[in-house]
Amino acid sequence: MALLAAPTYNPANISNPVQFVFQVANANPLLYANAQLFVNGAAVSSIQLTPETAAPPVYTFIVDMNGAIADSLAPKAQVKTSSFGTLNAVTYQNSPDSFADLALTVVYFEADPVTGKPSNIGVTDTVPFGTYEALNATVQRTEDLSLAPYLIAPRQFYTNSPTPYNICSTENYFLSFAPLSVTGIRVQTFDASGVLIDTGYKVKASQTTQEPFTIGAGVPQLSGLTYDSGAVNFGNPNVASYTITAGILILPSTFFDITETKTFKLVECCERTSLRVHFLNRLGLSDAFTFTASKIEQEENNSKRGRVPLSWDYTASPPTNIYDRGAFKLDIINKTVYQVESKIYGKAEGAFIAELFSSPETYIETAGGLLPCIIRNASITTGDSINLTTVKATIEIAVNNSTQQY
Repeated sequence: MALLAAPTYNPANISNPVQFVFQVANANPLLYANAQLFVNGAAVSSIQLTPETAAPPVYTFIVDMNGAIADSLAPKAQVKTSSFGTLNAVTYQNSPDSFADLALTVVYFEADPVTGKPSNIGVTDTVPFGTYEALNATVQRTEDLSLAPYLIAPRQFYTNSPTPYNICSTENYFLSFAPLSVTGIRVQTFDASGVLIDTGYKVKASQTTQEPFTIGAGVPQLSGLTYDSGAVNFGNPNVASYTITAGILILPSTFFDITETKTFKLVECCERTSLRVHFLNRLGLSDAFTFTASKIEQEENNSKRGRVPLSWDYTASPPTNIYDRGAFKLDIINKTVYQVESKIYGKAEGAFIAELFSSPETYIETAGGLLPCIIRNASITTGDSINLTTVKATIEIAVNNSTQQY
């Protein structure tokens, strides 16, 4: 009566089965087992299992938690995922809704030798919290199903964005990573020749789980960060690029890298032609991309049409109508959309943009904060001769403009 086999990967991801195999011996025939599944301290599902194999008196049951994890970690339409922090302000926090701490209990039922009715045999198998974990990550067929690139040093950050990553000095970005054993962040700035200018270190509390940690990695966010050692001045006009690394920090300045070093290259912005979109990537954390080649703002109106007979005043000479409109509009929908376009080089970056187009949660970066939007009519075209990728999309503001309704 014990756990015979655990999930292949820990942390697991929602691209694979998350199977727990239990084996129990019982003198009387076992009919079924009841499994109670828990995610992050809450009961999320109860399922009834029949034996996968039966060689009396030994019975084997398999509990797959994949569906329960996917349902629990799926983005909620009414809630912004926690890895999307605050624009133009410091973000330095965990992202709990992309992480699952798993637990389950299994009880077994036999056929009562007297009545033949199901009877609890009095045995409960338990997998406690703090033992197995899962992430809201979708791994592609050609990728490592274990998430090892993001969990084993030098760990990749939870993004497939290119390095160096082009960013304007006014743009925001949220960068997440696996935090186990990480005790600090290093931020460094460089001039156009790659010469180091400033280094700053920020302490991070140690964690015992792989619950992702997110930092605001844009210039407006890092400019407000209080460093525990050193300093970084983004107001220096010589700053052309900067890097972020997570690792083991021993103050004041001893640092051992655990993650890769993510490089950001500062580029010029053109607000007239650019539109920045933040999105939930396939690894279950936030990402961002700026359309730079073209931006056309449109206001679309759709409605249904109704009609009523005109009323006439027959006492007048000649008879006249009394201002009924005849035809009228109803179910009026007024929305703002953007037609955007960008050009990038390389199929790898095109694959990264494909994550934006298929993302279930997207926002436009605005002066007033993150504005929910919907990506539609998106396309990615790659020319093999010059490896130029053209990206086009229609981005619709998720909340319709207010109009009078009838």
